Amino acid sequence: MQKTQQQPPIKFFDTSALLAGYKLQKEDWNFISNTVFQELEHIKTSQNKDDAIKYKARSLVRYLMKHRELWSYQSKFAPRQIEKLLSKSHNLAENNDGLLICEARLLAKYYHCDSGLPEDCNRYPFFYFITSDASQYFLAASYPELHATYYTETAPKEDLWKGYKEIWWDDEDEQTMAYYYEHPEENTLELQPNEYALIYVNGELSDLVKWDGKRNDVIKYKEQNSDFFGKIKPRNDQQKLFFDLLQNRDVPVKLARGQYGSGKTFLALIHAWNLVKWHKFDKIVYVRNNVEVYGSQKLGALPGEQEDKLMPFLMPLADILGDVEALRQAIEQGFIEPEHLGFIRGRSFNHSIIFVDEAENLTTDNVKLILGRVGEGSEVWFLGDESQTDSDLFRKNSGIASLISSLKGDPAFGTVELQKSERSSVAQLAAKIREAS
Repeated sequence: MQKTQQQPPIKFFDTSALLAGYKLQKEDWNFISNTVFQELEHIKTSQNKDDAIKYKARSLVRYLMKHRELWSYQSKFAPRQIEKLLSKSHNLAENNDGLLICEARLLAKYYHCDSGLPEDCNRYPFFYFITSDASQYFLAASYPELHATYYTETAPKEDLWKGYKEIWWDDEDEQTMAYYYEHPEENTLELQPNEYALIYVNGELSDLVKWDGKRNDVIKYKEQNSDFFGKIKPRNDQQKLFFDLLQNRDVPVKLARGQYGSGKTFLALIHAWNLVKWHKFDKIVYVRNNVEVYGSQKLGALPGEQEDKLMPFLMPLADILGDVEALRQAIEQGFIEPEHLGFIRGRSFNHSIIFVDEAENLTTDNVKLILGRVGEGSEVWFLGDESQTDSDLFRKNSGIASLISSLKGDPAFGTVELQKSERSSVAQLAAKIREAS
């Protein structure tokens, strides 16, 4: 039998796959059902959906209408045909999910896709039912002709609270925007105390604001000066939020999370040292759990007194102050007090910034111990990056995760996740390295 030219695959999408960012390929035969458009229209105006998903739905509809050449509209079957099949399918609920699977089954049969035999691949188009909804995937997978495909590439992952949310508005949200700006004393954006919001209008950043528990205000921050680095200013929007948090004396417990090169330790040390120089605090108490890097060879016991043993871990401070000699001088003058985590029980630090670096290597009990050391007029700053955790102990019992889950919404706590590396183009490559399987 002479083989005909191979047919392009048919791809049938549910709403979740399109919202997750599936990119339609021109060479495929893409089908989108009226049921999907009905769901998108419902999302656009729903009171139960957040602004980001409503904005995404509106943008998706505009994109699909602008690029009609990329997809075909599924309208080959009368509603009664679909409903009749749905009534016979005992494993499907009578809702939009069930309707979409029934439409896909009818479409696969219409184009003779239900054979699925290898020898037919060049005669009949291959059919894919694409979803980002796990329950929908398992339902579709019970019908072999649909070749259910679970799409996850751009689906959002579960993560710790970032300390801010993104608000997406466009021209259709004119009334919502007007109400927000006319009533700053109302928590229109449903923010936690000390939570920030990045407000986008028509895809462009419009405002950076914070809910302080009483009103929404545009953030205000001051650039910093350094004897060795000159003027220091934020390089991205998350760093602007971080500057605001570091300069907020009403929030004594601060946490910054972010990948290597995101600036969390550098920016926090610049701020902390300036506050000591300006006599806002007496000293920096520099605390870290001196855990060696995961996978490195142990050096054994380090010689010297406590300060000498801690010196290898204090190099970020030496970088800020200029060199090791300047660091030693600051320690001798009492402006910096290095402390090993294991030696702080029973201590009380007053009028100090308790600076906790490498906080990814802390357990819940470690965090409780540190918070219990905060005395009169002091603040505690945690800096960490969960991707650089150096022991399974801290992965299973994360102090950072406990800090966020326990203090989220407390007026004394604020956090910002820094997402972009600003160190160098080479440093940014580290995020691309994956463990070998």
